[in-house]
Amino acid sequence: MGRAPKVTYQAPPKDDTFAKYLEYTKAQETQAEQRAAQERAEAKAAADARTASGAAAYGGLFQTTQQQLSQGLIGYESAANQLRDYAAKYNLAPPEADIQKLTQQYTAALPGKRATGISAAYEELLGRQATGEELGKAQERFQQGYYGSMTDFKDSLTKSQEYQKKFNQSYLDNYYDTMFGKQTTDEKGEKTGQRTFKFDSNLLPEYSGDLAARTKVKTPSFGDVTGTPFELQEQVQNIRDTRQYVYSAGLTNLQGEIDKETQKLKNEGAKEVSKIGAAGSLYSNLVSGFWS
Repeated sequence: MGRAPKVTYQAPPKDDTFAKYLEYTKAQETQAEQRAAQERAEAKAAADARTASGAAAYGGLFQTTQQQLSQGLIGYESAANQLRDYAAKYNLAPPEADIQKLTQQYTAALPGKRATGISAAYEELLGRQATGEELGKAQERFQQGYYGSMTDFKDSLTKSQEYQKKFNQSYLDNYYDTMFGKQTTDEKGEKTGQRTFKFDSNLLPEYSGDLAARTKVKTPSFGDVTGTPFELQEQVQNIRDTRQYVYSAGLTNLQGEIDKETQKLKNEGAKEVSKIGAAGSLYSNLVSGFWS
């Protein structure tokens, strides 16, 4: 009996695909981490450079803000917000210490600036200097918060009796000033509510005849009148009515003269016709007697 053939089995080659995949994935993650780290480093460098640049320019900004505040170009709140916004933009530490300096600067200069503004408001709106008592009262009201700004203070002056007496703000007052001139004043310099109307004789036509005798109506004698706007309007209306009356009387008189002349012509024409008729009858009678 022969020997059986020997069979040799070879093991399959080792499969390292998964190991290579893990190695590739790890390499990709390492590269991504390196890129992210580099980007973070570059972003931090840029941010640090931006912060450094902002910090370098902050001193100039603070000086400019102080000057604007002292000159009244910006208010205290705007100045403080300007520093805070700049610090936030460049990632700087909150500038509260510098804002405190602005507060001290503003507080120290505030009474003087307010006094100047109060004095200017009295001169601009009332045309006079403020008294010491008025300055003190206004400063006190600013400190107590009654006036929030100089605009509030000026508005209060325009509502005062002194301002209302000095300046006519209503439409009717301005209208009457235009129509009849400024109001008269009494011995105390206060307005009386009356004005003077200057009469001009050229406003009325002249009537050469005796108008009063013909119409039994006597026209008034006009002249300068001082009174309330209503009284002056009545006077103006009287002048208008008188002017219309004189013109109407003149036209009526003219029409009467025309009618008189027309009637005269008619009467004379009738007389001539009557004469001609009488002469014709006479001639007719003579001729009839001659032939009879």
